[in-house]
Amino acid sequence: MTTVQVNLYASFRQHVGGQPTVERSIEPGQTVGQLLGDLGIPLETVRIIFCNHRLVEPTHPLAGGETLGVFPAIGGG
Repeated sequence: MTTVQVNLYASFRQHVGGQPTVERSIEPGQTVGQLLGDLGIPLETVRIIFCNHRLVEPTHPLAGGETLGVFPAIGGG
C-alpha cells in the first residue's frame, strides 16, 4: 500500500476530526471518489478536486504520493 495526502476545506474537515490535512493509505488504482467515500464524504457535496494542483474528477485513479485538495460547494448570501 502507498499513501496520499488529503487537504480538506471548510465543512469537510468534520469528517476527519477537524484536521485540515490527513494522510491515507490507498491501493494503487483506487479512485479519488473511492477514497472520499472511505473518508465519509458524500460525492454529491464535493465541488472541486485537485490532484497535484490539477483539476480532476472523482473517477481519477491514484497511484500514491499524490496531494489532493477537496473543496465543497460554498454558498454566499
